Amino acid sequence: MKLQGGSSIVADLTTIGRKTGERRTVELRFTYYQGCFYASSSKVEGKHWCQNMLKNPGVELNAQGERFSCKATQVTDGKLHRHILTLRDSPPAMDRVVFEIKPIS
Repeated sequence: MKLQGGSSIVADLTTIGRKTGERRTVELRFTYYQGCFYASSSKVEGKHWCQNMLKNPGVELNAQGERFSCKATQVTDGKLHRHILTLRDSPPAMDRVVFEIKPIS
């Protein structure tokens, strides 16, 4: 798969349920930037995929037929947060939560 920085892609994210321990898959829109995938959400509360990643950061991404084992972290760096949301939307919705989904080599 060939992606350029700032590319937008729809892919399946599989998390481990924080209560059940079972695999949970959701289709999301991701921004690809510097070798990582970024997902954003309007909030964490009530969003099971967000809560699952915070408890169990080991996730899997299935994009265009390729599977990636990844580690998810919430982006706390203000500059990166702004940049990802700017790539994602015009004008950007800066109040969104951003997660970095980094493939494990």
